[in-house]
Amino acid sequence: MWPLLTMHITQLNRECLLHLFSFLDKDSRKSLARTCSQLHDVFEDPALWSLLHFRSLTELQKDNFLLGPALRSLSICWHSSRVQVCSIEDWLKSAFQRSICSRHESLVNDFLLQNDTVAPGT
Repeated sequence: MWPLLTMHITQLNRECLLHLFSFLDKDSRKSLARTCSQLHDVFEDPALWSLLHFRSLTELQKDNFLLGPALRSLSICWHSSRVQVCSIEDWLKSAFQRSICSRHESLVNDFLLQNDTVAPGT
């Protein structure tokens, strides 16, 4: 019989850790990132944050995600409105999409402007 081998998650290489993180939701990623600095570094990898989905304004305000140059798709849903954005530049150029969110304009604009600051020219 083979001896039982154990391995701590932090012994995995970065590529494996990114792959594991990709299966977790935003809250689970944040919880795991709080356990050690190595996992927090993985949490902050832009490659992990290409798709973001928010079901409510409360989710949008949580500190459980990162904005960065890898962001390619942003979905924001609340009430009966659904906004699907394929690129942040398109969002910033579209008056129609902004008008959909007019009741929460400052929150959404702050969110998008923060991303624009993080990833200019994407």
